[in-house]
Amino acid sequence: MAPAQSSIGTLHYIEQTVYKAEKALVAAKFNGLVLNKKTFDAQKDAKKPDFLAKNPTGKVPFLETDMGCIFTSNAIARYVARCRADTALYGKCFDDESQIDTWMEFCTQELEVPLMTWVYPVLGLMEDIPKATSDAQADVKKALTALENQLKSTEYLIGEFLSLADITLVCALREGFSQVFDPAFRKPYPKVCAWFERCCSMPQFQAVLGKVALCTVAGKPKPVIAAFAPPARGDAKQDKGKKDAEPKAQPKAQPKAKAVVCGKAPAPARASAPSGETEAQIQAVGDQIRTLKEKLKGEGLSGKKINDHEEVKKLVAQLQELKAQAPAGDAAPAPATPAPQAAANGAVGGGDVEAEIKAVGDEIRVLKEKLKGEGLSGKKINDHAEVKRLVAKLQDLKAQAPAGGAAPAAPAAPSPAAAPAGGDLEAQIKAVGDEIRVLKEKLKGEGLSGKKINDHAEVKRLVAQLQDLKAKA
Repeated sequence: MAPAQSSIGTLHYIEQTVYKAEKALVAAKFNGLVLNKKTFDAQKDAKKPDFLAKNPTGKVPFLETDMGCIFTSNAIARYVARCRADTALYGKCFDDESQIDTWMEFCTQELEVPLMTWVYPVLGLMEDIPKATSDAQADVKKALTALENQLKSTEYLIGEFLSLADITLVCALREGFSQVFDPAFRKPYPKVCAWFERCCSMPQFQAVLGKVALCTVAGKPKPVIAAFAPPARGDAKQDKGKKDAEPKAQPKAQPKAKAVVCGKAPAPARASAPSGETEAQIQAVGDQIRTLKEKLKGEGLSGKKINDHEEVKKLVAQLQELKAQAPAGDAAPAPATPAPQAAANGAVGGGDVEAEIKAVGDEIRVLKEKLKGEGLSGKKINDHAEVKRLVAKLQDLKAQAPAGGAAPAAPAAPSPAAAPAGGDLEAQIKAVGDEIRVLKEKLKGEGLSGKKINDHAEVKRLVAQLQDLKAKA
């Protein structure tokens, strides 16, 4: 087949996790397509103004085409495979496509998550947690056993011809075969080993992967590469100390620094970390948490007992540190400061609490959208540790709000005609509306729907409160 004369796009990828890009690059070789590639420098490229403009999710790898950007490794690989309708890379019929999708999902969920939990510490991309690594090794064995059974009856994963399913799994497994699968580990999987070596010997694979040398001794965890390491707690405290000292050094330049929200000083701005590298770490630790939680569920634990498990708490703390590094484009917005007029009047109380309520509500929505983009939904989103923390914070703030959500009364005796300021009332209406939406999402996650949600006592109470507020507007 004659290769296409022009490139179908530029594939941006991080060198340390190149296997994700190799899926599409190998597929392009089989389809005779030209695919440009460009190493993504997270420390420089993630800070460029046009990066998030053209790739709002901040995900790497991403494929930049004339029609826009495609992100996530499997989506990019599918796009490349489907660019040629006259090849069988994405199957010969609808059933083939379904089988290919099945094995690609298997690769992501059953193989890549535990395999990279094991391999990333060896590559210095993530801190090694022995218990998590041990569990990951057991899960990798289960995945390889499933592959072994499939390959006993077929030459390739979906039949007698190579497809995108084979390419995806070979590219992911290369990290295992070259880094941690020593001869003793490989021994129970002869069919998998033969299939892997057969694929790697093909010129299309060799053009991208080179010659793959099988591991002789399993690699050991290495110190985390500086660019991938979470910030030291001591450094964070020093930074905070410096920021706290700044207003004292320039009291005249910043006279409004004393107007704080609910008596608390504004939080220091987060340091901007490399988006791509931090994103990879967040994904890896998130995958570790999900894998561990599934294992604990299998052992009979549930709910609070899982969240209180020492290993889960340690990983959640690590995840929160990584999220603190995320650049402003990826992180949830910081709580909004009070309106300038309110600050000038020293108005601390109802209006400021409402501003905080709105800011935390916005933060919850941004986080939920991000989790949806990572594949979570319903109850899993509501049970996410960070969501629960923010919801608890929102409830605490609402408990601090003045009765009825009104702004604090003036020193004179209150008059029946005295109504809350329009801005405050709007903020209350929005806050109650947000609370209703959060509650409905929670009830949906618990299996309720339609009329049952609307008839829920707490929903009805909040709706009545919302109607009262609107009547005052």
